[in-house]
Amino acid sequence: MKIFQLFYNLFFPIAFVVILPSYLPRMFKRGGYDKQFLQRLGVFDAKTSARIGTGRIWVHAVSVGEILIALKFIRRWKEKHPEARFLLSTTTTTALAIANKHTSDWLEPITNPVDFFLITNKLIDRFQPAALIMVEGDVWPQRLFYGKKKKIPTAIVTARLSPRSEARMRFFRWIIKPFFNQLDLITLPSAKDQERWLSLGVDPSRLSITGNMKYDQQGVPLVEVPKDVDEVFGNLGWKKTDSIFLAGSTDNLEEEEILLKAWLELRKKFPDLRLIIAPRYVERRQELVSFFTKQNISVALRSEKSPHRAEVLILDTTGELNAWYLTATFVFVGKSLRVGTAHGGHNPVEPLVLRRPILLGPSMENFEPLISELREVQGVTEVRNEEEIIQIAERFLLNPQEAAASVERGLQALIEHQGSMDRTCDLLGKLLFQNSKTL
Repeated sequence: MKIFQLFYNLFFPIAFVVILPSYLPRMFKRGGYDKQFLQRLGVFDAKTSARIGTGRIWVHAVSVGEILIALKFIRRWKEKHPEARFLLSTTTTTALAIANKHTSDWLEPITNPVDFFLITNKLIDRFQPAALIMVEGDVWPQRLFYGKKKKIPTAIVTARLSPRSEARMRFFRWIIKPFFNQLDLITLPSAKDQERWLSLGVDPSRLSITGNMKYDQQGVPLVEVPKDVDEVFGNLGWKKTDSIFLAGSTDNLEEEEILLKAWLELRKKFPDLRLIIAPRYVERRQELVSFFTKQNISVALRSEKSPHRAEVLILDTTGELNAWYLTATFVFVGKSLRVGTAHGGHNPVEPLVLRRPILLGPSMENFEPLISELREVQGVTEVRNEEEIIQIAERFLLNPQEAAASVERGLQALIEHQGSMDRTCDLLGKLLFQNSKTL
């Protein structure tokens, strides 16, 4: 491990410089990087440093999906340990915006610092975290190396390892095995996940099956329909009784073009069927506006204070998607049609627990093995192309009872994950108490 650590810190600056030219354009396009940017370089102003202090539990969550899990976990831990304080780091600006909405005297969101030893070591020495917890993955080597040197408990919660990632990692098993065996705890969603980690040589004593916190509804805040939905629909010229086809977390124009064609065909039979598109990245709003405009489809943006009459609504705001799911008659899960970059899928559970019938494409690898279980019990419906979207949507629109039955079957498949947050908190509690760390 010492040799790997040496090479990592030698080549990290080189790799960082190599990827910077491609990273910078995406950074400026996405926006929001001017806020808390210096924290990426390990620079914290005196006021922030004093506020953070020492002894916080450092939770890292790379993007939006992980940050939502992290916030659920943090809330649950806080209920069990009221004295706990947290440092919550994230990589993307969208996730940071969500985290910043929850800032308090005991929860300090920060941008994820660059994992170079001069930065990482200094921050760990300064903040002296009580534990280092990674959500689903995104383990930064130097943070783990130095954390272990300082005898700080380390864990991955709800660890995600897809079959494809497992196959890639097997080629590097000689380095993967000792690297992950440095962790004190890895909590896993299922026995199938445990098999994958064991195949990489990870010590079974470090693995615990807890279920997936992402799918545990305990402690999840009540989701309500957007307060201004009637006003928005009125401005758009839509009625409360209209059916809504909501496509969540769509990834690219190729996928969105298929959805558009399906909706246009469905509208011939269901003229009151409305379309809402929620792109994965809100900075794509103008790309989508241009696309629909070229198709002679009027479109409005959710970010507009008073949207104009339009046939399509684009949700270009952060943290609202779950609330808008409640307006949907049925939901399509984006990044799943296997066209262009639409591979891997997004979280199908968020609309499912809100009792919305779900359509999704064949590429949902990011959510195995749960997605296979949902398909097996017909709790979600797979569609591969425009024709199948039309066919299934028409069935749901004509037979609401069939759509509701699909939802109930899907909810039954989630039962094993209920209580996973408590199980995870209990394991982490034992780990931290054993190490006599501040909670």
